Amino acid sequence: MRNFLLFIFTSIIQFTAFSQTFNILPNSYFKNGELISYVLRYGFITGGQATIEVKDSSLDMRNLFQLIAIAKTTGIADKLFHVRDEYESFINKESGLPDLAIQNVKEGKTYKYYNEARYYRKNNLIVSSKSGEHKVKDSILDILSAFYYVRRVDFSKIKEGDSIKLITFFSDDIFPLELRYKGKETIRTKLGKIKCLKFAPVVDPGRVFKSRDDMLIWYTDDANRIPIKIIFELKIGHLTVEMRSYSKLRNNIEFTK
Repeated sequence: MRNFLLFIFTSIIQFTAFSQTFNILPNSYFKNGELISYVLRYGFITGGQATIEVKDSSLDMRNLFQLIAIAKTTGIADKLFHVRDEYESFINKESGLPDLAIQNVKEGKTYKYYNEARYYRKNNLIVSSKSGEHKVKDSILDILSAFYYVRRVDFSKIKEGDSIKLITFFSDDIFPLELRYKGKETIRTKLGKIKCLKFAPVVDPGRVFKSRDDMLIWYTDDANRIPIKIIFELKIGHLTVEMRSYSKLRNNIEFTK
């Protein structure tokens, strides 16, 4: 369980085509105050909870969005693993690209990991508090800002099988991220049924996963594009992350009858 997110993320297959062939739309999808909470289940066992939040903030005299993701174990899982993970990303309101990313991981009795990464866009440079300078491609993201970046992609011409390709900096390393579009699907939640866009991050079978499609993400197919469900089909079972509640959305969720 030690830094489980890192273990999952490093199983994503690297790809060779780094160019982004899609358009990023002006942000009409999220705003200051948005708060979404999730429940984490391993099989039928509830093992944790998480929240993602958007706040107005500033950095070096610039007005930014501060994205905050917090995850922690509960119940029996907390006694076994005791996870307290927090990720922050300060993103430009226009471009959606991060200026600063913070990773603060506490798992088990002894494991701790803290790092701050500053993004200098003019020089295509990242300065990590742990490892120093890294020369990078332009438009590089961190893992948290990537989730919000996808919400602003122009999907008007996307077809099933098309891929969204991003580059991220995570845990002091560069990870390409590819999301393959799997079409539309209606998801039943405790809050109601919601039409969604379905994506499969391309993962590496053999380490954590059994096949290349063993991780799935559903975003609402409405004016919010909220990630409402994530499934990890692992070799030792399946982990599900489901939306439990939300507040202060920029737009109303479109439920289906």
